[in-house]
Amino acid sequence: MRAIPQSRRRMAVGVVLVLLSSGCGAGPPDRPGAAAPTTVSADRVAPPSTPSAGRAGLGPAPVDCPRPGSAPRSSNRLSPTAGSYLGRAGGTASAVDVTPACQIVVGGRFTGLPGGPTTTIGRGGAGALLLLDGTGRRLLRTVRLAGAVEDLEVRRGGGEIAVATDRGAVLLDAAAGRARWQRGGPTSRVAVGSAGTVAALSGSTVTVYDLGGATLARMALGGRTVSDVAVDDRSGLVFVSGFRQTGGARCVPVQIAYVHAYDRRGALRWRAYDHPVDRLGDLCADSRADRVAMGRDGRLYVAGETDGGNTVFARSAADLGRPAPNVVTDDFSRASNTGNAHYTYLARFDPASGRQLAGQAVISRIDSKGDRGNTITPLAVTADESGRIYAGGVSAYQIAGRAQVTLGGRRLAPYAGGDAWVLVLSADLRRRLTWVVFTDGGAGVVRGVAVAGGVAAAAAQVDRAGFWRGPGPSLGAGGGYLAAWPGLG
Repeated sequence: MRAIPQSRRRMAVGVVLVLLSSGCGAGPPDRPGAAAPTTVSADRVAPPSTPSAGRAGLGPAPVDCPRPGSAPRSSNRLSPTAGSYLGRAGGTASAVDVTPACQIVVGGRFTGLPGGPTTTIGRGGAGALLLLDGTGRRLLRTVRLAGAVEDLEVRRGGGEIAVATDRGAVLLDAAAGRARWQRGGPTSRVAVGSAGTVAALSGSTVTVYDLGGATLARMALGGRTVSDVAVDDRSGLVFVSGFRQTGGARCVPVQIAYVHAYDRRGALRWRAYDHPVDRLGDLCADSRADRVAMGRDGRLYVAGETDGGNTVFARSAADLGRPAPNVVTDDFSRASNTGNAHYTYLARFDPASGRQLAGQAVISRIDSKGDRGNTITPLAVTADESGRIYAGGVSAYQIAGRAQVTLGGRRLAPYAGGDAWVLVLSADLRRRLTWVVFTDGGAGVVRGVAVAGGVAAAAAQVDRAGFWRGPGPSLGAGGGYLAAWPGLG
């Protein structure tokens, strides 16, 4: 069986794609003072504990929150209000979130940015956070960090910014003017809960910190690939996603997705997927849980990938004997005629219990080959306050309605080798509200999505220049890219 590649190519140029949304506040195949930290294994299970109350930070006062617009008539059409490159070529955008003040925070590596004040933390460097207004048209400030920014999340309510860099995990104050603390070595993913609990991923080890930077627990998941982390301070849980590779029974070898939930002492509370290999039967398609995130609706979201229809994602995350609560609307969400193409799977969970609430496959198809399934993989997932799911990644030829994708009244150039896509699903997963690509003759991948306070954003890397450009001021010549448009009401 063809295994899912364990790494993706780094893309040459960064892009940031910013969407105004509802509410307030691998290359592609075919074209046609705390206690001492506790180190635990992934399999120890302990009884539930009650989460401690967190400090409620005020953050900056909300200003200039955009008004949501009406839904477009077609999921393949949008009317952007701005489109501009950020910085010089060679930069990259890796993550994005929205502050309580409806400002957009983009993390990555940027140089040559015109305008706006600059704050330097420590020795500074090419690693940076960009703070933009809620429309995405105005650069408010650049914050320079010593390490390259790999990931970030804004604390909901408090506004502090947790940042993963190649020099450690950093927690910035709500104004992004100083570092409250910095811990550990190279960090690839980070998450922060509403009470200030921070989870940081380094290799296959997840370290949990409190708001003050004291270490609470350390989970070493030996023998597993760890892809992402998330935090829910309401339930007091930290979530870890990834896959393990194993063999035996009919499936030799096979990658098996998992999602684990730990309390803040590092004890395992529940697990999803992660089935014993001898119980898989013929469900031998490789599977991964690439991303995990808390939605603004208080639910847990997972974006995974699998390389065929005989997959664990077709069955309940807790019980292979029961079907998954998957929603199928058409051939682009039906796992048939896929061969071993890598396709995306999105799922919603109750974070406290681990019960799977819904799921849906996301598939691209080759119209010239009998609508055969083609590769589409995710690198980002979240949800807004109403439970609408936002996801993004990279797709081979082609998403539904690709030939009709129109931005700003202009139809985009045809697929040219790796489309950077964003999908927005209704809360019941029965309607695609938006499914567009931003590649306009180029190639790239969406690496982050965020939605809050009337603003949604997506951060992407560009493999080959050629993304849609529209109205609005220019903030550079090619390092990154920014697009903005009215979102859903």
